[in-house]
Amino acid sequence: MASFQRKGLQARILSTEEEEKLKRDQALVSAFKQQKLEKEAQKNWDLFYKRNSTNFFKDRHWTTREFEELRSCREYEGQKLTLLEAGCGVGNCLFPLLEEDLNLFAYACDFSPRAVDYVKQHPLYNAERCKVFQCDLTRDDLLDHVPPESVDAVTLIFVLSAVHPEKMRLVLLNVYKNSWRSSLWM
Repeated sequence: MASFQRKGLQARILSTEEEEKLKRDQALVSAFKQQKLEKEAQKNWDLFYKRNSTNFFKDRHWTTREFEELRSCREYEGQKLTLLEAGCGVGNCLFPLLEEDLNLFAYACDFSPRAVDYVKQHPLYNAERCKVFQCDLTRDDLLDHVPPESVDAVTLIFVLSAVHPEKMRLVLLNVYKNSWRSSLWM
């Protein structure tokens, strides 16, 4: 509540009806439905990108402003920085970063093959500055695409929220073993 007050916002008080509805709406997804969603996750992400193309998320021109660490992880001015963007989607974070920083090389991966195709079709895509590939971070080894210890910084923006909690550790270990010297932002 304090953070709301700092911004001049007020927390809304739920009505009795809303509270009762919230109490009734506590049912968990059935085990069958959980397994089905997990099994069909890639298909569902591909359908999401088929429906929305590249128009769902806005480009994230705020990334370097919000994550100043992207600039501060360089030892000297003009040093080349290598980034791994895990869960790149259609490039909404990737392309603003590449535009802003000419000394940046990025490895970028996504769970959806369709999203990866959209990145490769983007007018700013340049294979000399970026390597994009499809990857299931819970199963596929990043070392198949990214040389060991070659990454300076890793982004996982909104990625872990799309991963089953039991598999989050696998994702983090996969990223960490690849780029142990890196900074990690989620």
